[in-house]
Amino acid sequence: MALDGLVLKSIKSELENMLIGGRLDKIYQPEDEMLTLRFRKPGENIELLLSADPQDPRVHITETDRENPLRPPDFCMLLRKHLEHGRLRKIEQPNFERILKFYIDSKNNEGKIETKILLIEIMGRHSNIILLKEDGQILDSIKRVTSNMSRHREILPGHSYELPPGQDKVNPLKIKKEAFLQQVKADIDKEIYRAIMENLRGISPLIAKELSYRAGLDSNDKIRKINSVSLEKSWTEFQRLINNIIDDNFTPTLVIDKDDKLKAYSITKLTQFPQMKKREFSTANELLDYYFTTKIRKRKIGSLQGSLKRITSDNIEKAMKKYRRVKGQLKGARNAEKYKIKGELIKANIYRIEPGQDKLKSPNYYSDEEEEIIIQLDQDLSPAENAQKYFEKYNKAKRSVDYLENELRKAKNEVNYLKQVEVSIDQAKTLDDLAEIKEELTDEEYIKKQKKNKKDKRKREKKKLEPLKFKSSDGFDIRVGRNNRQNDRLTKYTANNHDLWLHVQKIPGSHVIIRNHTKDEIPNQTIEEAAHLAAYYSKAQSSSNVPVDYTLVKHVNKPKGAKPGMVYYENQKTVYITPKKEFVTNLAQK
Repeated sequence: MALDGLVLKSIKSELENMLIGGRLDKIYQPEDEMLTLRFRKPGENIELLLSADPQDPRVHITETDRENPLRPPDFCMLLRKHLEHGRLRKIEQPNFERILKFYIDSKNNEGKIETKILLIEIMGRHSNIILLKEDGQILDSIKRVTSNMSRHREILPGHSYELPPGQDKVNPLKIKKEAFLQQVKADIDKEIYRAIMENLRGISPLIAKELSYRAGLDSNDKIRKINSVSLEKSWTEFQRLINNIIDDNFTPTLVIDKDDKLKAYSITKLTQFPQMKKREFSTANELLDYYFTTKIRKRKIGSLQGSLKRITSDNIEKAMKKYRRVKGQLKGARNAEKYKIKGELIKANIYRIEPGQDKLKSPNYYSDEEEEIIIQLDQDLSPAENAQKYFEKYNKAKRSVDYLENELRKAKNEVNYLKQVEVSIDQAKTLDDLAEIKEELTDEEYIKKQKKNKKDKRKREKKKLEPLKFKSSDGFDIRVGRNNRQNDRLTKYTANNHDLWLHVQKIPGSHVIIRNHTKDEIPNQTIEEAAHLAAYYSKAQSSSNVPVDYTLVKHVNKPKGAKPGMVYYENQKTVYITPKKEFVTNLAQK
């Protein structure tokens, strides 16, 4: 979904109203390809964001706080030298391209006013932010471009700036009706939306399809199949849109699909999505700030979720392999009795064994059937030494049973713990949720600890997340742990002995607590509502008739040395719940 020329025109118009005459107070570079410029105007500070990120190039006012590096990058230092404390005099959008030029007047070392130009090119992976002298000489750019990287133009200090190669398109603000129809009809085998988009500068596929829709056309209709009346109507809709742009009459609109995914945005109403939700914003800048902040946050959440899930999945597989291996070893160790029997049979038949004999056939006197068994002998050992060898095997196997049982228990607990972590990852809604889980996995040594940068001596305050909070129909407070650490804190430190503890039966899930400050009996309605939360915030979220156990907190205990969130409990009762998202949403609003 590209930021097209129409959106950029609306951004420019709003920035002119908000920033012209403002003093450039601070310049930051929070990310490699992003700048934030803080302008001061009477009674307010306004922060402008410029990003040349290949995935999300953009320019708009932002309300989102960002963390800046302790040591500003070189490009940021250069901008501070040339632009800080200057005043914004003018903003240009050359020929309706996806380029904005900011003219900033500031004093040089001699106290004379000089004009510098900071421009942003919004062109996908070729996006860039460039600082120019007034005569067009490049001072530097956030991304330097050499002749090896582009055969069209170099962007290097000392070179003269050139606009990107043109696309031989018409400026939509200047085109007349006859030229519009002529351009659209030039290739009759083209779809109508392509004919509009490929001939007019700054018109994205989204807007071209919107114009087709408003004209009553299918955007994929070929020009040859469209009559002149319909083509005239497409001109009428285009002219109406352009007139609104010229008059700065914008309707910044965001389209959201049924899964709450951001589908599209523009500065005009998007009627081509009749079944989807629409959200209108008061300014194009607010629209872009919301859209990109939300999009990037969701992308970061998805990326971190994927990374953490790979870590837990890999470690679950390792723990399962260990479990299967130890289980096999334990089975063998529990069969140790056979070594003792072989030793006893060798002793019973010692008089029959000749020197150098490699096997002994003997009835098994320790079996009711007294079946004949074959016992392998070491030819280099005496009969007594062979018997002793089997007794040693027996004793070693017996000693290993306790060890293997403990290892088996540890492997099983590790699998259960990691599956609980998986549930927390799946249900995490924010980067803070995931950061807490990542910290937990780091402390449990599933993730290698990063070496701290000695240069970064600032202490970052860790924001401790609170459990999810709900209120039952009867007015009882209900708390739900978001992850294993919260489950621990909630059950062992926040809750008191008379509170009620709930958890899905034998399934990974959150700890749920009903606070009971009065120590009175908790109503069944509240218990069922809390059980619904326990089922919903578990691995069984999509299941039906989920068993949920509940008991007093005083009956919940944590084994010594157990991992976060791992407990055992007794004196429980059970209810069965089919969790529903709508129920949880309604309960959260009480």
